[in-house]
Amino acid sequence: MWRKTHAQNPRRLALAAVAKETRAETPAIAAALPHLDPAKSEKLELETLPPLDPAKCPRFTLPGRSADLIFGTTMRVATKIVEADILERLRSLAASPENLESSTAARVAVLNMASDRNPGGGWLSGASAQEEALCFRSTLAASLHRNLYPIQRRAGLYTRDVVIFRTSMANEHKLLVPETTPAELPVVSVLSVAGIRRPSVKPAAEQTSDETAKGTSKVDEQEPENTSSSEPRHGKGKPFKGPLVFADPAARELTKDKMRLCLRMAAARGHTMLVLGALGCGAFRNPPREVAACWAEVLAETEFAGGWFKEIWFAVYDRRNEGNFEIFQEAFDGKVAGELRLCSVDSEVSV
Repeated sequence: MWRKTHAQNPRRLALAAVAKETRAETPAIAAALPHLDPAKSEKLELETLPPLDPAKCPRFTLPGRSADLIFGTTMRVATKIVEADILERLRSLAASPENLESSTAARVAVLNMASDRNPGGGWLSGASAQEEALCFRSTLAASLHRNLYPIQRRAGLYTRDVVIFRTSMANEHKLLVPETTPAELPVVSVLSVAGIRRPSVKPAAEQTSDETAKGTSKVDEQEPENTSSSEPRHGKGKPFKGPLVFADPAARELTKDKMRLCLRMAAARGHTMLVLGALGCGAFRNPPREVAACWAEVLAETEFAGGWFKEIWFAVYDRRNEGNFEIFQEAFDGKVAGELRLCSVDSEVSV
């Protein structure tokens, strides 16, 4: 009965139709932009990707510049960067050949909180998590090839050329072409990294000081997972109440490794502007307060804190009003990551 209802859900059917049209339109978009390669991606691993070389750090020290916290979906925030008052500084986001530099420094790198098992997650069947939203609106899915899956725990996919050619769901996923020429479409790069699938969690009150330090030195081969429930629970009892933390310190350290991978991938490929997010805090049910804290800790690490990034934006979409935006605001407001001050901007964004 559930499967029948699920398959006939009007919203999912409509999104599945959008996915089908997006997939059909993508080859024409790519053909109109022969200097780009939307179908190309590469798999990068934390273990084999060299640590960032301090000698190559651009050492951005821009007074008044900040890493902003924005309430909204990832693609809305990425497009807001294109369309807002910093548009003049981001002209190279356009797809025209004359704006394609050998360096990707002026192109925004967007974190795709990906499925580690299925390219694009459930976008073809009308699912609507963050990865699916990216695929509905862009050429991203064309670069997520089945032979690259599963994505290992400390690996990610880098897609340099992702062309945005549809509006948001709120604006009915309208095609931007032909009103906008292909050469004028915004282009971003995408970092596809998967959060931990439903890790075991526990109330923060049960966490010891030793567990908050760094986690265990060796991560178990079996990734912590709890797939028996749609929300964090203790066994078969009632859902946990209050702030949650990872039950296994190794899961916390693995999450930080995934974040290190995101930053290392972006910097290694020349990006200086990032749109990050609440990694694993959607369907994978990672504890938001822990994820926000992990991001703050990783951004302050010596490898990343020397001024590698000019702009860092956090897209935090909290449609269920679970407090995720406020959690990230609390974690970042007024804190410093290297030379960049992290602040919060509580603003609605739309495209």
